[in-house]
Amino acid sequence: MNTYLFVWNPDKWDWVNLKPEDGQLNLEQSIGQLYETGKVVQKWSVASHKSIQIGDRAFLLRLGRKPKGIFASGFVTSAPFLSRHWSGENKDVYRVMIDFEVLLNPDIDPILGTDILNTGNLAAQHWTPQASGIAIKTELVDELEAIWFDFLTTEKIRFNPFSTLDGENRKIFTEGAQIQVPLTRYERNPYARKACIEHYGLDCVICKFNFQSNYGSVGKDFIHVHHLIQLSEIGKSYNIDPIKDLRPVCPNCHAIIHKRKPAYSIDEVKQLFKNALRTFPVLPTV
Repeated sequence: MNTYLFVWNPDKWDWVNLKPEDGQLNLEQSIGQLYETGKVVQKWSVASHKSIQIGDRAFLLRLGRKPKGIFASGFVTSAPFLSRHWSGENKDVYRVMIDFEVLLNPDIDPILGTDILNTGNLAAQHWTPQASGIAIKTELVDELEAIWFDFLTTEKIRFNPFSTLDGENRKIFTEGAQIQVPLTRYERNPYARKACIEHYGLDCVICKFNFQSNYGSVGKDFIHVHHLIQLSEIGKSYNIDPIKDLRPVCPNCHAIIHKRKPAYSIDEVKQLFKNALRTFPVLPTV
């Protein structure tokens, strides 16, 4: 997964004053939709259309007027495609669809300002580019994710992206299991996921399966992470701790965890696995 910086200049394209009767949500309506349904998707112009891929990480930064800084993040969900220029000019530009997991209003909410981005190691990145959708230097991504995660979990944000209640329309599903597994935004967050894996490793905490050991290099770094606390139990004052709250699990065990509502606990699924091994001590060959 590579990471890209997209930009929004409200002096050129007024997201704030879009009219819903024209089939477009303004910024506040988009934020409300994200909070209510867990999903909001926008198309955005991308300069790096030859390298960007589905699943890549996306950060959105406001330029033009103050405050300037990062106010949104998400994941690319489409291959680049040609679309009419936002200005209405008779020309096409490359765009991608971005599924936003975090979306703030810079005129109301705190944002991660360029004053912070231009300090320390992060200053090596050009944070005020003219083009949208440029690559963020690989060596800076981990630090950026850590600072962004800390910002989201310590600032007073109206719609905290990690504390919304669960519901049928708020589930983000992951691939790799026979049944679909709902993921929280917390589980999807690259920083939270990385912190969990660095602490617990890449073996499933239930069945001990390791993808690289079984599939070689193609399985390198592959594992799901599971959020121990049900979203319905999370309040707005909940303190996020990736090591305390997440555990690495294989897709099969993750699917079993969510096969019941409320979900099975890690210990319950461990016991189910042990009981199955006693009943079927030799797994059938494929």
